[in-house]
Amino acid sequence: MTNNTFSRRMTRYIALPIMSAGIIGGAALGMAGMANATTSTPSGPGYSYAPAVKAPAAAAGQTHHHSGVTHVQTVVPGYTR
Repeated sequence: MTNNTFSRRMTRYIALPIMSAGIIGGAALGMAGMANATTSTPSGPGYSYAPAVKAPAAAAGQTHHHSGVTHVQTVVPGYTR
């Protein structure tokens, strides 16, 4: 076995697993950052863990058609049933 073959095998068996573990660890930290993973303490009566920020309500009277024939009529001009 030549020295070149030995060093390639060592690279394959040692360096590649370390590199892939670093990639997986980096992805895990990145996803935790995206999710803004923080711990929260209970607040209010009943030990509520709900977030303090609420989404605004939809405007009254507006309907959103994201599926079905009404969506097709919006996306494809001239479509009739």
